[in-house]
Amino acid sequence: MRVAKTIGCFLLAAAVLGCLGIVSGIRCDVDHGLEPIRSKIAGKIFFVGTAPWTTDEVRVAVIKEFPPRSLQEMLFSDMLNFRQDTVPWEIYLPPGTYGTIVVVWKENNMSWNISDVIGLWGGTFIGDLLIPTMQSVIVPDESSVIDTIDILANLNRVNRDAKITGRITFTGTWPVNTGIVGIGAFIDMPSQGNFIDYYFKNVALDYSVPPFVSSYDYLLRVRSTDTLKYVSVLWIDSDFDLTSIIDIGYYRDPADTSQPGQFVVPKDSTRTGVDIHVKFPE
Repeated sequence: MRVAKTIGCFLLAAAVLGCLGIVSGIRCDVDHGLEPIRSKIAGKIFFVGTAPWTTDEVRVAVIKEFPPRSLQEMLFSDMLNFRQDTVPWEIYLPPGTYGTIVVVWKENNMSWNISDVIGLWGGTFIGDLLIPTMQSVIVPDESSVIDTIDILANLNRVNRDAKITGRITFTGTWPVNTGIVGIGAFIDMPSQGNFIDYYFKNVALDYSVPPFVSSYDYLLRVRSTDTLKYVSVLWIDSDFDLTSIIDIGYYRDPADTSQPGQFVVPKDSTRTGVDIHVKFPE
């Protein structure tokens, strides 16, 4: 909005100066620019957990469709004071349907990463595990003010002392009914298709893997005290039915590719090369 106001002022000044240079008696119409957006969504953020010392910013992001393909698809609020238990937030935006509203954490000297979601409108928590129930918001007209979007944000989701990174490579034909794709790190191998197992045995679970791509570089924050026994790519159908969750690929032991790779990540370090190949039918 600050950019729009600056452009509007520039155009107004140019128009007025132009009028002064025209002979009297000729009418000069001034374009006052676009009207400011009056419709908005707002609410409160309830923070729990402890913010990592590396915290730079926390903001609310409104996303038309999740997961976003780029940061340009995310509309950010002003910075939130994450050191308070409860803070208000608001975003002015035009009428429309907005599929997902999230609270996103940002690390010092790093860019925004959609995997660092610490809260979700409609979502619930088991401990610091986020259960991703998607809930959209409709802004019906230009005068709408929807101020009941209250979100619980758990800072412990990003309060981890180690990281794993890798590349997911997809080959074959993506299923047309693909909804959400995620990646999880587990302390024990979950039973295939058992969504309760997936949620209780993981130490990190990120649903921001974009579908219908050929590859994706991911980052997961984990605990150095955990032995990670299984890192896998998860698939949920386009109805977002959590019971449809299945494994479509996992990190393999380099010494025996028939078995999942297991490892511990030391404190304050990053384990790289945790790569996964997902092969769809041709």
